[in-house]
Amino acid sequence: MRNSILFCALFALFLAACNERGTISVMPDTPLGGPVEEIFVATTRQPSAGVDVFSSLRTSQLSFARLDVSIPPTHKAGRIEWPEKPEKSVDPATDFVTKKIVRYGSAAKFATALRASAAPAKNEAVVFVHGFNVTFAEGVYRLAQISHDVKNRSTAVHYSWPATQNTLEYTRDRDSALFARDGLQTLLELLVAQNYKRIVIVAHSIGSSVVVETLRQLSLEKKTHVTNKLTGVVLISPDIDTNLFEIQLSRIKPLPKPFVIFGDEADIALKASAFLTGKNNRVGQLKDTEILRRYGVQFVNVTDVDDGEDRLSHSVAITSPTVLSILEKLPAMGSLETQNEGAVLQRLLDARRKR
Repeated sequence: MRNSILFCALFALFLAACNERGTISVMPDTPLGGPVEEIFVATTRQPSAGVDVFSSLRTSQLSFARLDVSIPPTHKAGRIEWPEKPEKSVDPATDFVTKKIVRYGSAAKFATALRASAAPAKNEAVVFVHGFNVTFAEGVYRLAQISHDVKNRSTAVHYSWPATQNTLEYTRDRDSALFARDGLQTLLELLVAQNYKRIVIVAHSIGSSVVVETLRQLSLEKKTHVTNKLTGVVLISPDIDTNLFEIQLSRIKPLPKPFVIFGDEADIALKASAFLTGKNNRVGQLKDTEILRRYGVQFVNVTDVDDGEDRLSHSVAITSPTVLSILEKLPAMGSLETQNEGAVLQRLLDARRKR
């Protein structure tokens, strides 16, 4: 029975990989479209001359950019409205469209752009780290979608590490996640130097591994001027071994608070990952969360939320209109640090379920 379930999980991942991948569509002068999300980017992907701007190839040299992404007026929460036939026509009235791409030739120029950001709440930066099997375009548009849906007023920064575009290269992506630690640390140090009062990190899937390893690295190097500015961490469906996670948490001092995990026991992608790594489950599948509470980490269970379009149950927290509507009504994550945020979120979610 277990083998049958795992076969179905792997097959579902294969089918998901066969879908046409999203790409950047640039339309700078169109008067149509909806609100524009300003997405700053730091990446360890190699620059590309193609439509995706950056490739899946690795580089230790950080590159910097900004993309202004137009959200269509017909947008529905939790979705990225890709053009049906991007090679033929893109309609900003119905599709996500990039209105402007700016490349910054140095960290100094990127820092200057951050200081000139149009974000209303310039005292907080939200850093998003994507997960496994994500293209550059998909990561940028996902952050644009999240920022729009939760009405984010902070500076939105996407850390794009060199994930592949092939589900069968899971092992390479795990190695790339480790490769990406130094780049994320450099980005966080750069943000701290811009005098943001609060920095919140949101990560998905294997991107959670990038984040936790970077936090451990900062702690071991005693970079307290960085860790003291980290006022919130949110891990969505973290693809991390449970024993490894406990060891990592024990070395991260201080642990950023709040530290919230969104998990789903039905997560097909994590079931496949557990099979590939020879383990029973991953952190995003935990049923017994006592080990997390011991470290002050809050777990929000979204297993029963099914109003999104996530066939793998792997990104419910950022694709479910129910969860997004709750997050939208909460104060900025950095303002919740004295509360039991996971419990607050869980109560709100449970109350919404019972309606």
